[in-house]
Formats: sequence, structure tokens, C-alpha cells
Amino acid sequence: MELSSEITDLLRAGANHVNGVICLPGQVRKLWPLLSEAKRLKLITFLDVEHPIITDMGRLAIGAPTEVDAGYARFVAACTSRKQLSPTPDKDPRTDFDYRSYKACGYVCCLVVRQMDGRYNPATIRVGNTLTSDPQFLGPKNSQVLPECDGTPFVLALMPKWLIDRTGFSTYPVALDEGAVVWSADDRATWARLRDVCFSVNLRIRNAGRRTPTAKLAHGQYA
Repeated sequence: MELSSEITDLLRAGANHVNGVICLPGQVRKLWPLLSEAKRLKLITFLDVEHPIITDMGRLAIGAPTEVDAGYARFVAACTSRKQLSPTPDKDPRTDFDYRSYKACGYVCCLVVRQMDGRYNPATIRVGNTLTSDPQFLGPKNSQVLPECDGTPFVLALMPKWLIDRTGFSTYPVALDEGAVVWSADDRATWARLRDVCFSVNLRIRNAGRRTPTAKLAHGQYA
């Protein structure tokens, strides 16, 4: 099928659009001769007067994948682009019972900065959102420090939700300030790793205790 370059460009625009839309509603009147010809050839169809979309015949005419294949490709790309949670279940030192306990106690995970502490043999850890922000002191009575942060300038800890709300800490830590010269490349890599652990722990706390759906039994198997 010989197609003009104008119709080919419209079909390519529709093939690249997530919903197959050929052009904007305000362009329909201007492009009506081309759209009418493409509709006559069954290359496009109209959802309504202002929304022409490409058909599978139109996709075939320009060598583009069908709507089903294009949607499946977007689905696969979305699934594979998501970062895997860390730690993975086989490397996580915490059990499902631990996560159920955290959820029952109202604990959530938080990543904060370990601040300089001039006290002698302190029983708590001085932390804050930054090195110079208002400090908060974490101890066994108000938090549980996770082992993943040992030996790092950061603290990954489980705290009651009410304490996080009061201190202004966040369960969704942002990236370190790019303009701060106090953090080295290794520090930033450590922060990124601990962020993934924080997200993973909070997700598993939120999903703790949820039963995995099972297949419905056949009649007579419930006895």
C-alpha cells in the first residue's frame, strides 16, 4: 500500500502513543482530508469526532507492532525496570514473625544521619536529618537499630510511628544533598544501599500477616 508521507507520519505518531491517538483534538479539522483518507483505507478509526486512533491495519501498514504486542512490551518493560528490593528474602536476617511483630507494635523503618557526639560512653545514639539538624537520641527504649548500618555514618532504625512524626524524620529518605562536600562517593553509595533496605523493610512490615490467596477447593474437599 502506497501511503503519502503525511499519512505515514500520522500513523507513526499513533503507533508511538500509549493509547494509539493520531493527533490532538484541536488538529482534527486541519488534518481532516488526511484523516478521511486514512479512515477510508481502514488505517484509523474514530472513538469520537475529536479522537482518531490507529488500527491494527494502520500499524501493519508502517511495520509497527499490533496494539496487543505494544501493550505487552510496555508491561514487560515496566516489570523489568523496577528495582529489586534489598535485602532479598534469602538474605534477610529478619523473619516473617519479626515483621509481624513490628507491625503489631506500630514500628516503621527510618534512615537518619549519625551526628557527632561528645559524650563519654553514651548509652544512646545521637542522630538527625543532617549533620547539623536538631538531634534525637535513639536507645533500646525507643528504637531498634538494624545491623545493616553497622560501621557506617548513618543509622537505620525501627521506631514507633508516633516518634517519627514527632521528630520530623521520614520513612522515605531522599537522596543526600549533591552540594554537600562532607559526603564522599562511598558515603553516597552506602546511603543508596541503606535506602533500598529501608524501603524493603517498610514494605514487608506493611504486608506482614497478609495471607497468600489459595485456590478454591472443589465441592466436597472442604469436609
